[in-house]
Amino acid sequence: MKQTLWKEYFNFSKQERTGIIVLLVLISICVSTPAAWEYFHPPVTEGEIITDKGWIKPAETPRKQFKQKDKQQRIHGVTAWKRTDWKRDTIYTRKKLIISINSADSIAWTSLPGIGPALASRIIRFRNKLGGFYSISQIRETYGLPDSTFVKIQSYLKLDTVSLKNLDINQLDEKSLAQHPYIHYKLARLIVLYRNNNGPFRHTSALLDIPLVDDSIYRKLEPYIKTIK
Repeated sequence: MKQTLWKEYFNFSKQERTGIIVLLVLISICVSTPAAWEYFHPPVTEGEIITDKGWIKPAETPRKQFKQKDKQQRIHGVTAWKRTDWKRDTIYTRKKLIISINSADSIAWTSLPGIGPALASRIIRFRNKLGGFYSISQIRETYGLPDSTFVKIQSYLKLDTVSLKNLDINQLDEKSLAQHPYIHYKLARLIVLYRNNNGPFRHTSALLDIPLVDDSIYRKLEPYIKTIK
């Protein structure tokens, strides 16, 4: 009786055997499909080249074999690079976006890591108050810009043609001088006082005669000031 029960338990009808075979086939297909797809369609990784022999690193392929056809376009002041096509092979690479600090708009600034709309607006507002940047390092002085963020974006920045707005220290009043980020109200007052007591500035270096102006402050101000007698 016991043996009969075991035989009945492991005895499958023709329909059940067919179902089991179909199930096993489906399981095999599901398991093997991802591996087969990855084999015939290897993932594209940055800096790799696809050739008729498969994916290899650029360093393993002589550059003489290829003729480069670069396509470049300007998007909101940002230089964007499309896919680079070669004569025999296709290389998938991504060029770093470089922005010009004196002409980039808010869209260009927000394309940089760690720069949101608020920081982009502050950088542009600081640039306008200064009258333009003469050094990339000046961006570090933007209010609220973390030093770690500046380090991240520094390699994305370039200094384009510099056309600074100059301040005439012989003509501007105290309030107008104080608008410049490098001249606070106390220094603006002393500049006007010095001018009233000694006459017009003959040259910009005369600012060094004012107690609050040391060599480092003068070097920061010098590109922005002029004297018209």
